[in-house]
Amino acid sequence: MKQVDELDLFKKFIVEQGYSLVVVKNGFVLHKTRGEGLKPFLETIDKLQHKIHYSTVLDKILGKASALLCLHSKTEKVYALSATVEAKNILKKRGVTVYVSETVDHVRNKAGDGLCPFEKLLENIDSPEQAYNVLKEKVYTKPL
Repeated sequence: MKQVDELDLFKKFIVEQGYSLVVVKNGFVLHKTRGEGLKPFLETIDKLQHKIHYSTVLDKILGKASALLCLHSKTEKVYALSATVEAKNILKKRGVTVYVSETVDHVRNKAGDGLCPFEKLLENIDSPEQAYNVLKEKVYTKPL
């Protein structure tokens, strides 16, 4: 699949239609979903399993938590409306290509007055597998 095709899909699904996460592989949309926080991404990983490997993720907001989930999923490329410097660096260090519309310092909480609780939760975690397990436990068992 050509980069321009992925960019067109990004504009169509994320920018115009308001999906929160879309997974594209070999020119096909494998999954698209709407929702807030990381639950849509976690549900997508669980649904697609190994099919998500070597795909392109189209996302609204890319913070450290999303970046580590991308690594856990063996993502090759990520497009995001906004991304933190830390998230971009995490992915680039591991060879993931990243395209973003806007770079931000931090992902904010819903109220906009502090750091996203998922970013706080993973402050001292750098392992993609550990991040996945911690996030999954938090999202599915305890509200933030």
